[in-house]
Amino acid sequence: MKLKNGEVAAFNVESYFHNVRDLLSENAHLLALVLGDVLRKLLRGVQIQPEPRVLELGAGTGFLTRLLVTMYGGSGALVDNCRTSFDAYNRIKDKSENRITYQLEDLFALKVAEPFDIVCSFGLIEHFKEKQEILSIHREHCRPDGYIILIVPMDSFLTRAYYEVHPEINLGYRELLTKKTALEQIQTCGLQPVRAEASQGYVYDFLTVLCKG
Repeated sequence: MKLKNGEVAAFNVESYFHNVRDLLSENAHLLALVLGDVLRKLLRGVQIQPEPRVLELGAGTGFLTRLLVTMYGGSGALVDNCRTSFDAYNRIKDKSENRITYQLEDLFALKVAEPFDIVCSFGLIEHFKEKQEILSIHREHCRPDGYIILIVPMDSFLTRAYYEVHPEINLGYRELLTKKTALEQIQTCGLQPVRAEASQGYVYDFLTVLCKG
């Protein structure tokens, strides 16, 4: 942009950074819309057990389980050892809260009485360089005829921009995965992907993968 005296205005990097940061901010309503759409594509034609029991590992606020319970009924069990996430979960009030329990525990020490119909995670496995153990835990707690749903942020320009403008969440190891790499790693660890669908329209791109239990 030229000023009245003909000079070009200096580019304000800080202002640009904050504008992009505001645009690429988490939005629960938009996430519910986009995640609901991608789950419907992922699970089309799949026979889900009536009133399914859902287990979410590294659950955070349990966003994925609350959406699955809303879609299919049943009940949910959330497991996470992060007190901050647990407190955030307790501040959320919706219709599914009476059907969901939250267990503050290390998921690697988790013991369950019987396997679940659906075992899922959202933003978990990308934090592990070696994925064999974390994927084995998903399978260990899933019924043989059940399903595993894995959601990971995709390696894309949008996702990299999102993490670039939110340095406060860049804690610890995180591996952004392309669809090809994610499916190869999942298969290498002994799971059989049934279908994979990528999100469209959220503030970062994520991949959803459905596997047999």
